[in-house]
Amino acid sequence: MSKDKFQFKIENEPHKWDKQYITGKEVREIPPGIPDNMDLFLKRRGEPGELIEDDDKIDLDDPGIEKFYSQVADSTPGS
Repeated sequence: MSKDKFQFKIENEPHKWDKQYITGKEVREIPPGIPDNMDLFLKRRGEPGELIEDDDKIDLDDPGIEKFYSQVADSTPGS
């Protein structure tokens, strides 16, 4: 069963997406955008942050709301 909009967060700001999948590049391009000198991570409940590359596809239909965040490149996820 498909939804009208899939919800996720970038830096705790809620967003909606029309498709079930979103790429790292698409997440980076959502205003105000995430610059190339920052790494993009996906946080799932009970797991450490997962580094997301531009060509990675994230399934927004997984249980819960996906939470993306950025950190300075080469830093430790979640610190």
